[in-house]
Amino acid sequence: MGFIHRKIGNGVDIRFWEDKWRGDNTFQYDFPRMYALETQKNISVALKLSHDDLMCSFRRAPRAGAEELQYIQLVKIMEGISLFDSNDRCRWSLEGYDEFTVASVRNLLDANSLPMVSSKTRWIKAVPIKVNIHAWKVKLDILPTRLNISKRGMDIESILCPLCEKNVESSSHIFFTCPISREIFRKVLLWWEIDVVMVSSYDEWLE
Repeated sequence: MGFIHRKIGNGVDIRFWEDKWRGDNTFQYDFPRMYALETQKNISVALKLSHDDLMCSFRRAPRAGAEELQYIQLVKIMEGISLFDSNDRCRWSLEGYDEFTVASVRNLLDANSLPMVSSKTRWIKAVPIKVNIHAWKVKLDILPTRLNISKRGMDIESILCPLCEKNVESSSHIFFTCPISREIFRKVLLWWEIDVVMVSSYDEWLE
């Protein structure tokens, strides 16, 4: 809701102090001393601007010091404000556009919830999409390995690798450090006539 701002029209439906309509914060937040002096907390922009000055509905005039400074700043911000013969409406401020988009919310959620990884994802067009997705899952360590299954609270007999039965079955172990996997990897490199270089992690493999 913090990304929904009010766009001024005739000012009838926008609350002067408690709606975001001028800047990124409400006047209630930016000018707490002035808000404390206000006798009509829910006064609309239209009604507030219909008077000769902004202190018309104050219980008293601002005093010297912080109150006077905040009042001067508020008056300066209100310079050039004009009302229009149209209804007030909402605008979406997340991406700098007025219109709401699902993509902007999706990008926000992704940025705050997806795990951070040390290297960028590479989508290689020369291989099937399922291979790209599989490599991406290995990179994020989200495959249903025995270790990950146990972390999710599922009761399993053992978390050891069923191939070598020596180490915990993690994504890194399955694809890079398990002796059987390393031998398969070595043979594939020989088959492709590529120099054999053993790797121990996704990042090393990608490099």
